[in-house]
Amino acid sequence: MDTVDGVFAKAAAENGAAVHLVFTDGTSCSYAETYQRASRFAGVLIAAGIEPGDRVACFMGNSRALYEFFIGCAIAGAIAVPINTLSTARETGALFADCQPKGIVAQDPGDALPDDMFADAAVLRLCSDAETPDGWQDYETALAEAAGGEISPRSRPEDAAMIIYSSGTTGAPKGIVLGHRQLVANAEMTIAALGYNADDRFLTVLPSFHLFGYSFDFLYCGLVRGRMVVLPGFEADTALQLVERHCITVLAGVPLMFVQMFQPERLAGRDVSSLRLIDVGGGPVPVSLVRRLKDEIGIDTVESYGLTEISTVACVQRPGQPSPEGSCGVVLDGIEVRVRDRDGGPVAVGEPGELQFRCGTFMNGYWAQPELTEETLAEGWLHTGDVGRVDGDGNIFILDRIKDMIVANGYNVFPKEVENVLFAHPSVEAAAVIGVPDDVRGEDIQAYVVPAPGVQPDEDEILDYCRRELARYKVPRGVTFTDSLPLTASGKIRRFALRQ
Repeated sequence: MDTVDGVFAKAAAENGAAVHLVFTDGTSCSYAETYQRASRFAGVLIAAGIEPGDRVACFMGNSRALYEFFIGCAIAGAIAVPINTLSTARETGALFADCQPKGIVAQDPGDALPDDMFADAAVLRLCSDAETPDGWQDYETALAEAAGGEISPRSRPEDAAMIIYSSGTTGAPKGIVLGHRQLVANAEMTIAALGYNADDRFLTVLPSFHLFGYSFDFLYCGLVRGRMVVLPGFEADTALQLVERHCITVLAGVPLMFVQMFQPERLAGRDVSSLRLIDVGGGPVPVSLVRRLKDEIGIDTVESYGLTEISTVACVQRPGQPSPEGSCGVVLDGIEVRVRDRDGGPVAVGEPGELQFRCGTFMNGYWAQPELTEETLAEGWLHTGDVGRVDGDGNIFILDRIKDMIVANGYNVFPKEVENVLFAHPSVEAAAVIGVPDDVRGEDIQAYVVPAPGVQPDEDEILDYCRRELARYKVPRGVTFTDSLPLTASGKIRRFALRQ
């Protein structure tokens, strides 16, 4: 069971009748049905001439076809390339030029996938959920016409399973190649730490084309053979309705999702008592949010930290066990961590520096970028580019990205610390902090704030609050109020967009 398709082949063989996917229209399908349809999709790929190692892209949100795509690509030995559905034609074209996919499945090709993009790629084009344009085949028709019967899987544990393009929080995406064995091994390590089991019911509040959602919902659910309710796209009210209707037990998402879902006025009258565990990750987590989820609502809430390059999770708090506030817990079993200064030397316990990890679940490398791969995995350690510290008990605290650190008047300021203070203000729903150039101070701190619903916050009031809670050099010079923050599809703040 060291391949992605192997996980679901075994589930279909041993628990075939168990409900796998539940859809918002009330219909569902079993593990056996999922694997059968994924096998037919693999047959479509093979019949089109897709060879092991060929790339096949998808442009789909959370849907039945997306999960069949992941499994079917693995059966056929192809490398799955999920593309962010918010991508423009320019962005998608750059990814196509980089990995040169031989096939693509899209819910709706639309403007993001113009015909001229396929001059040198995509011998197979399937449309899963729209009127089929010229040059495309209907997904369901292709599956129905595919040769039946079992297909001998062409995947091997050592093969690449997928290429995830970085979400672009720093500007230029890069293709991160992940192997079957590493994905499954990291998933098993995380499941052991979190205690997921066959009785759990998952809800896809995250997009599964991103590794956070792919792992915590699709792959973890398949490994424990739980039930997954498919939410096509996140919307707070709908998510809460589904939690209540389907007795969801576990959720994984980014902080802003839970800030929105668990607002008192939105939660009023809702029964969320089925929720036993929430994992919060994917960005700076406000301490106030975790306190509220744990203490006021009574849901065991853990923080985790991961990277695509490590095949998802590096460390996580353990459910039901004490963990220092603001930490991401300790590393998973089988992972080592160290902290290094700018010169590569060790730092004292509890002091900040670059977090580096060593384990057996590293990426295969960056697609067509061997020099960057060697630099990132130098000396067998993953150089994360993240600033953090590790206490005497091994608890990891994430401070910020090295490139996001602000240097104001010679002092290092980590945006996360300032954002946590802003989050704690009752007038603030969401916040982001960046450094802007200043001729005298080097950088000034600028805050962007999304007001809480029904509130008209005052800039002076918020700045006075920051002065009470922060050292003078950490206080923003100004606050810009905005209706929303620029986010990636996985909910991370796109700081580079704020700087632009």
